[in-house]
Amino acid sequence: MAHDVYNEAIIDIVSPDFLASQPYLLKDFHLNSTTPRNLDFSSCFTLMSTTPKRTKIHAFVLYFDTFFTTTGDAVPPSVPVKVTKEGDVTLAEVWPVGGIPPPQRRVSTGAGLKQKEDRRVTSFSTGPDGQPTHWKQTVLLLREPILAEEDTIVAGTFYCKKSDTNSRELDVEIHYCSRQNAGTTEVGDTVVQI
Repeated sequence: MAHDVYNEAIIDIVSPDFLASQPYLLKDFHLNSTTPRNLDFSSCFTLMSTTPKRTKIHAFVLYFDTFFTTTGDAVPPSVPVKVTKEGDVTLAEVWPVGGIPPPQRRVSTGAGLKQKEDRRVTSFSTGPDGQPTHWKQTVLLLREPILAEEDTIVAGTFYCKKSDTNSRELDVEIHYCSRQNAGTTEVGDTVVQI
């Protein structure tokens, strides 16, 4: 039974206190133009440990950030996501639905208050740093933990494809290896995690 846990993703909330590196963007999708064929991809990644003491890394954590624009235009990957933390005050915006214009509200005037045209971007994160959502995070447990300390590098390739047996699932495979830091040439064995 314990073997099965490594073959399936776990959907759960991960505390930001348990993260051992900065996030890395694997893939950027513009949902207006994405097709099912785009879900078959591979992406190289490099993660550097930010933990100040020696630790064991037991999983990779996946999540998504999403952006909505009033124009439907793509948002460049350099635009930061708005991370809402527990207890932050948030305001709902009124956007047109079904071609019906929203009720007209008095435009606030004054320095920095007037909207520039109508090119707003709204975003949120499902990541560990943000307020928990019902999407939670995807946790991929490692069969063998990675021994890491500050500046340990984990590099590899993330492979993703649509499942042949379930149209609502993705099959992922991660090939990775680690080395103690950027100055080290000695690289650990390549590990394949399915």
